[in-house]
Amino acid sequence: MASSRHVDAFVRRLEHAVAHEVDGRDRVALAYSGGLASTLVAMLARKRSALDCVVAGVDGSPDVRAAKAAKAHLDYRVEFLILNRRDAIRIYGRIAAADPDLRERDVENLVPLHAALERVKGRPVISGFGLPPLRPAVVSALERSDVALPIRTASRGTTLSRSTLRAAATVLGLPVEWARIAHRAPVEGAGIREYFEPGIEPRNHDFTQSRL
Repeated sequence: MASSRHVDAFVRRLEHAVAHEVDGRDRVALAYSGGLASTLVAMLARKRSALDCVVAGVDGSPDVRAAKAAKAHLDYRVEFLILNRRDAIRIYGRIAAADPDLRERDVENLVPLHAALERVKGRPVISGFGLPPLRPAVVSALERSDVALPIRTASRGTTLSRSTLRAAATVLGLPVEWARIAHRAPVEGAGIREYFEPGIEPRNHDFTQSRL
């Protein structure tokens, strides 16, 4: 378990990293999954700027359900982007073409982030994505995506344990039950893995935007 001194130092670094990215900006978008990392970033960012949490995924997916709960119980402003197969595959192809060194699974996991980026219309974007360790190709792809990664900045390249993130979140006031959110890969959280599996007929979903 992480020591309180270690957790406090990480929280201070994360607060500084978030402040660096959002201070002085009237409105900021967060590529939001409802997971622990993105919720931790949201807690800090919304204190410093008007924050829109943008979640991309299939209706009923874990990320969309978590974002609805965050809106209801944490009073987050949330934009829901419901992905269909056509748009998910289009975004997948664009990522793969731009970063040919990425593995298939890496590309799949970047699709929800890039779907959110497409819809923020020039707003500055931050993300909880980027927990080390990451393959160099993924780091390069993230650096080229024009999204700020304050947790990665605050981690200073070291591996952060799940217990450190949980402890940081509770120090900042996140209810314990929220801090216990299980980790899920972005492609799983968004519910879009079936879109990339040949021979599986996906359910019919539209790529739409709503603010709930």
